[in-house]
Amino acid sequence: MKVEHLNTKWGQISASNIVKGHKSLRINASCYSDMHLAIDEQGNHCLILILPIDYELKFKVIKKDKISLEYFSDKNYVVMTLLDSEFNGLFDDLILSIYNAIKSIEEVEVYSKVFIQTFHQWVLFFSPEYSTKLSKDVIKGILGELIVLRELVLNSGWRDINEALLGWVGPYDQTHDFVYLDKNIEVKTKNDKQVSVRISSEHQLAIEEGKKLILSVVSVSEDLINGASLKMIVQELKVLTFEMFGDFSIVLKALHQKGLTLQNLSCYDNYRFKAMTITDFNCLNEGFPKITSANLPSNITNVKYDLNLSKMSKFTIQVREL
Repeated sequence: MKVEHLNTKWGQISASNIVKGHKSLRINASCYSDMHLAIDEQGNHCLILILPIDYELKFKVIKKDKISLEYFSDKNYVVMTLLDSEFNGLFDDLILSIYNAIKSIEEVEVYSKVFIQTFHQWVLFFSPEYSTKLSKDVIKGILGELIVLRELVLNSGWRDINEALLGWVGPYDQTHDFVYLDKNIEVKTKNDKQVSVRISSEHQLAIEEGKKLILSVVSVSEDLINGASLKMIVQELKVLTFEMFGDFSIVLKALHQKGLTLQNLSCYDNYRFKAMTITDFNCLNEGFPKITSANLPSNITNVKYDLNLSKMSKFTIQVREL
């Protein structure tokens, strides 16, 4: 199921009159659970989970400024209601996430639990926008990490997509931007004419025993006409994630760490970059130039330096044209 399917359903519901309560349509018959899109008397978008009449759900009402989750025991309905139409797009994303999570689950005790758990995972994204504006360099860095994440998602199967998404830990200010069981990846985003990248600490290229360490350099050019904004890259990643039945809340939660939401991404539309290449370097190769805590005196810390890439062809794993 895609957003276009939901848009068609909302249009069908809106064309009908609501006399009392909710006007609703079942999402589709492919889902074992009985879920309905609905619009209430105030015109709010809702998602209703209709439970079997003989199933008793133990549940506490959750009411936030923008969204609520309620249980009506007389009808045995769980009703999720959006209270601010500015979040309609995000609400549709939440519906798709719930649908993908429970569509194949037959047991009511399982799908009702997953329904509520998914709501809890997403509820923090329905919050007022952040007021602090990020700099162009910070946005460029995040965009570069998302470009690498997009490539990792494209190279993963549907069984592994959430693992690929969870590996993105850059926004959490971890030592490396991507952390996996077998490798770590440090991402640097530079303008295509630059020959060096800034290494901002002695830890960024530190080796973790038993793991590969890859330096991925994303080369971009500023291009207001043909370039992509942060919002466009996030939208592309969202489509890929839903097509592969992944959990997009993983991405939203990471963006949230930097004060980014689907509502305020458009504030950065004036920063647009055309991605040119991704160059991967093997930091484990003998002679790879780096300064780490392992080769520094203990009383020297907070090291920053520029790494010149012009003579590093022997450390190159691959160059990918974008």
